[in-house]
Amino acid sequence: MAAGTVVVPLRPGSDGDASHSPPNPNFSQINPPTLYLDKIGTMWMQRRGEARPGVAYTLEALPAGYTLWERLRKKDRSDKYLYGHPNHKKFDSPNRFYPHFEHMMDNGGSTFGCPCTVCNAQGSIIPSMGVKKSRHFTTSNTNSGCNTLQTMPKKKAGPNLTGVGANTRRVDADGNPDIYRNLIDKLRKHETVDEEINEPLSLDWRAEQDHLPKRLEDLKKPQWLAREGDIVLYVRDLPGHLVMYYTESKKFLLFDPKTKTFHGSPIWEAGHVTQPPVESTDIADLVLEEGKEMSVSYSGVRIEPLPNPNSSDKSLSKRHVYLPLHHTRPFVFFKDFLHQVREAERHPTIENALTVMSTVSLWGKYRFRGSWPDAWIYCHGIFIGSEMIGVGDVVRLLPKGDSGSSDEVTDVLVIKTIRLKLTNLDKASDNDYDEGRPYNSHIFLFGSAYTKDESRSDPDWSSESQNEDIPTIMKKWDTWYPLHPPNKEMQCSFTRVLGRLHEAEAMMLWFPRFYPGTKDIRPPNLTQGHEGLKDAREYASKHDQRIVNAFGSTWYWAESRSEALDVQTMNGLEVAKYNHERDPQIWRKEIKGMDDTSIISFGRTNAGPSTAGIGKLRGFMAPQALPVRASPTASGNGPTRSSSGSLTGTGSLSSSRKRAKTVDLSSEEEEEIRASTKIVEDEGDVRRKKSRIEVLID
Repeated sequence: MAAGTVVVPLRPGSDGDASHSPPNPNFSQINPPTLYLDKIGTMWMQRRGEARPGVAYTLEALPAGYTLWERLRKKDRSDKYLYGHPNHKKFDSPNRFYPHFEHMMDNGGSTFGCPCTVCNAQGSIIPSMGVKKSRHFTTSNTNSGCNTLQTMPKKKAGPNLTGVGANTRRVDADGNPDIYRNLIDKLRKHETVDEEINEPLSLDWRAEQDHLPKRLEDLKKPQWLAREGDIVLYVRDLPGHLVMYYTESKKFLLFDPKTKTFHGSPIWEAGHVTQPPVESTDIADLVLEEGKEMSVSYSGVRIEPLPNPNSSDKSLSKRHVYLPLHHTRPFVFFKDFLHQVREAERHPTIENALTVMSTVSLWGKYRFRGSWPDAWIYCHGIFIGSEMIGVGDVVRLLPKGDSGSSDEVTDVLVIKTIRLKLTNLDKASDNDYDEGRPYNSHIFLFGSAYTKDESRSDPDWSSESQNEDIPTIMKKWDTWYPLHPPNKEMQCSFTRVLGRLHEAEAMMLWFPRFYPGTKDIRPPNLTQGHEGLKDAREYASKHDQRIVNAFGSTWYWAESRSEALDVQTMNGLEVAKYNHERDPQIWRKEIKGMDDTSIISFGRTNAGPSTAGIGKLRGFMAPQALPVRASPTASGNGPTRSSSGSLTGTGSLSSSRKRAKTVDLSSEEEEEIRASTKIVEDEGDVRRKKSRIEVLID
């Protein structure tokens, strides 16, 4: 390395597969890979706008799992290829690798949606099906008027139905390959595993991937904006009034801006956001929404009241409403807005929301990394209590030892990765579905931590570059001091998360604080909502029967957001265990059929993107060629629980009649089934039971 060359550090995360190397023995590894280090380092600094004239740059190393190899040719020439792509495809130049590298660095190692030519070559692991699928509560049941099934031209390659995601030796409750048990088995055998999580036989997982780009894009919006799945306080009716704090009574009242007078208290309800605003928003909308071009169904949020998770009556969800943003407040501040309202006078949905404040669910699991006997599962986001939190967010942290003397919130975390840690895999039974010892798991957030308390920082930890990396959202709050050296990250349990750090301007609009005797607004309070959150979690641990009935538990760990809230419908569609028309077996059959036939498009025409509701999926999945024999005792499969880890449960699939469960097969069809059946005797007694995972909460 030449004198004066600046070494550019990598950001955490890589999709590299260290097992990918040239099969030809004529290749030799180039170490160090100077060609790629210098070229990629320079391009990255230029792209970030940080390159300086006359300064040379080089990466500190290639992302984990990537290696450079060359094959000598005649006349002193050689071919150089970069190996390590998770699909076992090689890069032939730094220019071709750079888009892939930059996408990794910007997304914590995830390459979902990567624009590089290698990831977008034909025959990718999970090709887009080009339609909206089940399991998303943004899907509407609007009839598009198009119910036809269309067959697109044949592709050279269909879905890749190989690997641990298609290994049916271990299956989940839906009969889909249990990707996580398969990966643990692979880890036990190979000692180290690092690969993407792909579940090609699960339509639930495919549906989540279809919705994931939009969800990740929404994370880039301001943190004060209510997100899909957030629980919020809301007032249904505000006829010409604003919600403002009245200093004399020390409570929030309705304010008439025309007469400049205060009136009674607003009636707060609690619900979850099922559709965020479509029209662009401005922070002024938090006080009063004016000048919108679209109706409130596009400029506002769709909110469904929260039903009681301990009751079978879920009818409250049907009283959904579209409201402007200034009708809503984050639920984490419920005690600030309701502190003078007696519990007996609260709307029933407030208690329902408090009951689910100790729930947690992960979404967007994308990578499995392990070194026996421990492993990490990387996720794009997590729901904790009332809020959705994702990689890149800034969150407030509860004080350590929350029952201690100090209740002041001083710390924040800039999230870089969200991980589920699996430990003691060597002490778990070979089949942890039985009553043997399960493996332990816990959720951690990793990132850069800062504090307002200068005494808890070290001057050596501060650097000019680190100060420049502080997110804009933090700069208007206070002076921040790092809690660790710049080359380190803080690991923090999900239980320490108080909530998203809202922009200072938003907090001052919600909670205007004036200096005594003046009209000057004081800085926002970082501790706002802390006391209420503690009370809410304590209330949930005593009233959520799912927690009470699990001896020793203080949290309910759900597989999806819909399960955490225990709602029956979202956007008018039945979800999760309440959807009685789920048929994963039929879905798997259709997915396998696409591998060697054609890519199927359903519920739309060739004219453009799909606008069909999820109701069209039923027609696509139902068999039409099998002779059906009526079954007088058939009653359907009953409720099922998804185990794909998607966000919201399965949307209802419309059908005017139920499908019988018994079919007549011809002798030729029976013979074909027998011919394709393989009896395996050396796999051991692997029973198909629902996985039991013990959750340790510190």
